[in-house]
Amino acid sequence: MTVIASKPPMVTTPEGEELPVQEGHPVERRMVRFDWSNTPLHWVPDDPFSTHVINVLHLLLPAGERWFLDVVNKAQPLVDDEELRATIKPFVQQESWHAWAHTVVLQHLAENGIDTTAYTAMLDKWFGRILSDHPSWPPRMQRWWLNRRLAVVAAIEHFTCVMGKWILENEGLERAGADPVMLDLLRWHGAEEVEHRSLVWDVHANVSGSHTQRVTGMLEVVCTLTLWWVAGIRYLMRHDPTLHRAKPRLRDWARAVRQDRLPGPGTLYGSVPRYLRRSHHPRQEASTENALAYLERSPAARAARASQSASDAVASGG
Repeated sequence: MTVIASKPPMVTTPEGEELPVQEGHPVERRMVRFDWSNTPLHWVPDDPFSTHVINVLHLLLPAGERWFLDVVNKAQPLVDDEELRATIKPFVQQESWHAWAHTVVLQHLAENGIDTTAYTAMLDKWFGRILSDHPSWPPRMQRWWLNRRLAVVAAIEHFTCVMGKWILENEGLERAGADPVMLDLLRWHGAEEVEHRSLVWDVHANVSGSHTQRVTGMLEVVCTLTLWWVAGIRYLMRHDPTLHRAKPRLRDWARAVRQDRLPGPGTLYGSVPRYLRRSHHPRQEASTENALAYLERSPAARAARASQSASDAVASGG
């Protein structure tokens, strides 16, 4: 029996040439939408701690994703690999849609009594002042600063891949009765993070390749991401009108990890030594096949494909 291999996904360069997409690079944007009208404030039932630990994603990602896009777009003209340069476009499209989707969740939180603008304003200021461009610097320093920021984005993308793999494989949240719409959002986003897990790493390798930058970038991300995440949990719990300014506790995290509702320190921080190896590449972290399998069955992604097909049919007069 003859086995016919499936055609690999392709990307089109600005010059019109079609090239096969490399493992860990994205193919397309999925314009998913979610209806939050029936999602409760504590979407993990009777577990506001687990709910708000994950809700920090909605605080961090809109500003973070916009910053990612700014850095990667500035690096694109320096990339001399045609396939890599072409797949930056679907990466930017995916990340911009992620930012939009999580911003809508912040509106849902506000409708339920949690105004997040004070936290997100601080985050915007941090990205704008600490991690922005410095046009007054000499050109050589500006190039170093761009490479340095690419290394930071690559380190953050490592964690989004690790968390994406975790949420795709997690069963504890479903056992807890977590809201299916929120789970679909998290798994759709996690699957796309797994799908494009290599993109920024490869951009940094192409324009810089400094292992020292990778190491220092990861160490910076471990510290700053932890601080912002803890601050986010405290903010959400303090402003949750049902919790009476309750404070998060480490034993709450330990309990949630045992119940498989949150990733543990081994999953998160235990992945750092792998990243620091010179032989490491993000391809090793997760399976694109598993990510694409979820995107095939995701309710929101399926609805997006149906909507796009209907629009295409109207546009073609079919």
